[in-house]
Amino acid sequence: MTSKVYVVTDLGPGDGGKGGVVHKIATMMRAHTVIKVRGAQGSHGVCTSRGEKFAFSQWGCGTFEGIPTHISGQMVVSPEGLLNEADDLRYQYGIYDVFSLLTVDEEALCATPFHGIASRLKELARGNNPRGTVGTGIGEAYRDLGRVPDLAITARDLNRSDLRERLGAVREHIRTDLKPIIDSEFLASDQESVQTEVGLLYDDRFLDYVAVRFRKVSECVRIVGHEFLGDEILSKDGVAVVETSHGVLTDRLVGFHPHTSALRTLPRFTHDMLADAGYTEQVVNIGVTRAYAIRHGAGPMPTANPDMTERLLPGSNKDENRYQGKVRVGPLDCVLLRYAIQACGGPAAFDGLAITWFDQIQANKAWEICNEYIGADDPAYFLSLGEIRLDDSLTPWHQAILGQKLSACQPRVTTIPVDATASREDLYPVCAETVNELVGVPVRMVSFGATELDKLCK
Repeated sequence: MTSKVYVVTDLGPGDGGKGGVVHKIATMMRAHTVIKVRGAQGSHGVCTSRGEKFAFSQWGCGTFEGIPTHISGQMVVSPEGLLNEADDLRYQYGIYDVFSLLTVDEEALCATPFHGIASRLKELARGNNPRGTVGTGIGEAYRDLGRVPDLAITARDLNRSDLRERLGAVREHIRTDLKPIIDSEFLASDQESVQTEVGLLYDDRFLDYVAVRFRKVSECVRIVGHEFLGDEILSKDGVAVVETSHGVLTDRLVGFHPHTSALRTLPRFTHDMLADAGYTEQVVNIGVTRAYAIRHGAGPMPTANPDMTERLLPGSNKDENRYQGKVRVGPLDCVLLRYAIQACGGPAAFDGLAITWFDQIQANKAWEICNEYIGADDPAYFLSLGEIRLDDSLTPWHQAILGQKLSACQPRVTTIPVDATASREDLYPVCAETVNELVGVPVRMVSFGATELDKLCK
């Protein structure tokens, strides 16, 4: 029986550094499996001490160590993305048996390229008022599961004889849904992209291509029954790591509407999955945050400071794009961090935190931290000491106004000097004690660089 499962959760809007944290834990604990949940939307970067560097989406972040990945029934998978990622792993890194390291739950929902087109066209239609999206269609597929469940395609459907017809029905639904948007006005700078996307949506050859690609996945991937997680994975001796996507601040209800995912991203949903699989052993909950605030895309970010971009972003490879939008950075926001922790059940819900990118703080010789806001005085949205009120109703309307209130707040920032010449062992307690005092959760890992050897654990 698996004696311990680590659940790794991003406590921000994403981009916290989950990939490296999962890789470190999986390597250090010699995990037998990395279990994927939520959506194959973003990319989880891994740099190994051997020199491999890759952004994982479908496969888990233990792949370079030969650790198998299980795509759970809570994952929204991209069949097209699977094939593309497999090619990259084969031909860039020589992992020619990459599919032998993967199992997929038959209940995993599949996002189609048509969902991706819908996501991108809807974002283009917002013009200069972006919601923020990666544009892969993960959220669109999940929303459609609730709206038109009969059209859902799961992993078990990939070998059906009527697969092309099912994909055609998905495409027709999306064409109907998008018609008012396609007929609307777009920014002149987006016209070429709009024409390309609409062209694919009405091209039968593209439908044929998608059907062939989806069929290929059914031939390459080992698709297993829903009970496989409990019967075959959690029954193994040792440790498993649950690799989640997104971040708490993009949760459909806890996040700030409309800058949210369609998915629920809180760790309790992972706990439910483990319980449903019959798992009763230890669960270790690790929250992840950078040592500074970051947001890639639209949404409230009270500590955003353009003057800090050059100092904080070197090496992070975060480029601006039309769908995710501009990447912003700023001082570590402990008000938002405490809100995210509270949304997960409070400090007791976590066994520890992993603080990433502290090497950037060390290089800058100063750690800027926001522990309170100026202007957080509306009692409907903030508590008496300026903490963010976690509303019991969690309505999109309330969360949208809360997001607006946050955008109007100003951070009160303090600066802690950091010795750039100090050893990592000396800087670890500086980071750990500071964060523990501010958010009430012990720090168990501090990352001073890209590889697993650069991550210190206590």
